[in-house]
Amino acid sequence: MPQDPNDEPASVLLEKIKAEKAELIKEKKIKKTKPLPPITDDEKPFDIPDSWEWVRLGDILKPEIHQKPTKDFTYIDIASINNKLNKVTNPTEINIKKDKVASRARQKLDSEDVLFSVVRPYLRNIALVPDDTKYKVGSTGFYVLKPFDLISRKYIFHLVLSNYVISKMTRQMKGDNSPSIRKGDLQNLIIPIPPLSEQSRIVFKIIQLFSDIQHMI
Repeated sequence: MPQDPNDEPASVLLEKIKAEKAELIKEKKIKKTKPLPPITDDEKPFDIPDSWEWVRLGDILKPEIHQKPTKDFTYIDIASINNKLNKVTNPTEINIKKDKVASRARQKLDSEDVLFSVVRPYLRNIALVPDDTKYKVGSTGFYVLKPFDLISRKYIFHLVLSNYVISKMTRQMKGDNSPSIRKGDLQNLIIPIPPLSEQSRIVFKIIQLFSDIQHMI
């Protein structure tokens, strides 16, 4: 499916995100962070269409929300993810008065946040937070990716599942017993961002292809 030449270019989308981020900082809804380094031509691994843009992943993400749960919640940890289906299939329902609350249960989750396990990234413990009304808390073993609204969360989900991202993150691993990456490694990763409409078309095509494969099995 060819890209629509009338799509608003990604450069405009990124300027809107930059403006929204500045407004949120001004309103003290998020904290100002140290700017990520500019992208050099040597870092760009392949050519992209003119209407697309290279961007560091951290520049399109809202901050994680760390807080101690104070009421019953659905707990999603790394073991909750089926890394073959890349879905949350085994969350734990926690009664805060009766159950032991894991020390890692510290991340407030919103529907369709992207969960990326920073431990052994090659295992692809990656999933979208289920889109429901439950109060959900995630493990600090995840980097919780919260893209701005002008970025398709499903596009980011499929992107971070790609060999392009996984191979780069696997090379960044440190440690012997439980090799992991730093969240800064993901924040600094450069990714291709298409116009918003093209993001949706790409996601639709990926889902369609996976469906076709399932019917062939």
